[in-house]
Amino acid sequence: MSKQAQFMDVSTYRRALDTSFVHRYSHGEDEWSWDIGMAKAARVFLDALGPKPDQHILDVGVGRARDASEFILAGHRVTGLDIVENSSWPLLRKRWGERLSLVCSALQDWQPPAGEVFDGVLDNGCFHHQHPDEWSRYLANIRQYARPGALIGLNVFGVDASNPEPGWREMDNQRQGYFFTEQGVRDTLEAFGFTWQDLVVIERQHGEAVYLLALVRT
Repeated sequence: MSKQAQFMDVSTYRRALDTSFVHRYSHGEDEWSWDIGMAKAARVFLDALGPKPDQHILDVGVGRARDASEFILAGHRVTGLDIVENSSWPLLRKRWGERLSLVCSALQDWQPPAGEVFDGVLDNGCFHHQHPDEWSRYLANIRQYARPGALIGLNVFGVDASNPEPGWREMDNQRQGYFFTEQGVRDTLEAFGFTWQDLVVIERQHGEAVYLLALVRT
């Protein structure tokens, strides 16, 4: 089991996250870009959006835009945020044009264009890495940027045989990860004013590890 995390201050942790993800992308170590569990989470979210075409989706932690590309192929528009601009973005912009907007920014710092709200928001593996002192601002921004009744999907680490207790675990390059119980993720999101809809347990590609995809509404 990974040792219990010891948190640094917010600004130092943000720099550590940035350094970690720059390193992982530049060295081809971004295994989440091909993670079968995260791909399934995106498909579940897409199905839950329903058949209405041309919905505007905010993809938090867009990465190489695997999920965003699938949403576009399904007929939607996507704004993708990420703290790291990786080498695939120029080609993605050329391929998808105005259907895909890519922004290098943390969710906590970003403001959408005036009057722009989203029909759906997917955070496929970012929230569980955020500094605990930023949870409130992070979730408040999701609520603020989504229209009333919008679908929100948060895919987070779930407790498992290797990490049976909920809480923080130290990961590579000073990243930290929070492992949730099913009740814990529900309690967290309801405490921030989201309306609970569903939870889907998804197998990760690492042993017995699981993701918990929480689906809520604003």
